Amino acid sequence: MSHLPFEEWSDQITRSVQTLNEDVHALKVNSATDKQVDALIQLQEKQMNHQASYTNLIMVAGYAGYFAFWSTLVTKLPQWIFALCGLLMTLSLTLFIAWELIKAFWTGRYLHEVQKILGKPRGRHTLSELQTLGSTFSAKGHRWWIWFFATSVITGLSAASVLVIYFAVELVKTLITALCAA
Repeated sequence: MSHLPFEEWSDQITRSVQTLNEDVHALKVNSATDKQVDALIQLQEKQMNHQASYTNLIMVAGYAGYFAFWSTLVTKLPQWIFALCGLLMTLSLTLFIAWELIKAFWTGRYLHEVQKILGKPRGRHTLSELQTLGSTFSAKGHRWWIWFFATSVITGLSAASVLVIYFAVELVKTLITALCAA
């Protein structure tokens, strides 16, 4: 059966409209992907900045307070306790600073990789690439962070515990002496 010119023209129009619909749909998907990518980047930046700021504030306040208090005890503590506390807390602080430097280096590399992904034409794969990169970055960071964090916390709490134990022993001795004298 032969097609009439009108039917051919109608089929061509139908195919063209379908192609345009597919193109519009692809643009919508790419636009949604761009929005998701931008939202993911902003969320990750906010989370990283908030977490880093809070942790650093707590750590700096804790170290500053400890060292300020510890330095007033130089004449009141036995020298070995003073030195042990100083060593433990300095080790803790050094580990914390080392971690912050390593984290800054890794974060710089991560952001460089993000920029490389965003420098390419965006498509459906962009979001998954960013998510994979983010997951890899988080997993690698967490794997190392736990060691630095645990060691830093253990040495810091050990220094504080030595002082607490020393003061508790001195308090008990003072109370015993006072009770025996009475």
